[in-house]
Amino acid sequence: MNERDQFKSDLDETRWAFGMILIKWGIPLIVLCLILSGIGWVLGIFGQGAKVIEKTMDADNMIYNYEWFKQCHEDVQATDVKIKNAEAKIKSFEESAGLRKDWTFEDKNEHSRLNSVLLGLQNYREDLVAKYNARSKMANRKIFKSGELPEKVQ
Repeated sequence: MNERDQFKSDLDETRWAFGMILIKWGIPLIVLCLILSGIGWVLGIFGQGAKVIEKTMDADNMIYNYEWFKQCHEDVQATDVKIKNAEAKIKSFEESAGLRKDWTFEDKNEHSRLNSVLLGLQNYREDLVAKYNARSKMANRKIFKSGELPEKVQ
């Protein structure tokens, strides 16, 4: 056997030994890494619930949500008063302007403006109510409403 054949034989033995090392250590190491990654992922999922509770019960978050419900409820009530005022203004205008057929162009524009203001207030109130009611249904927010606030605003 010459040097070249001996080198080839040694190379084949080295490859075989390296392959056996990979099979003995590499594959189990890869499997172990996959198992540890899976365990970490599962534990991470269980940890998410604790993170949600921690964030929800944070003092700043509790105060913010309590104040938000109080402020929104007061905004709805204030908007109700503004809507009544706008309706009264329209009624007063219609009474003072006389019959509609006798209205001037300016009277019609003023009536249209007053109705637009009323519609804007009504739409604003609906938006406030929708936000209040949506947050009231959220489990992580409704716990911060005080007893005097309604569950749902109509």
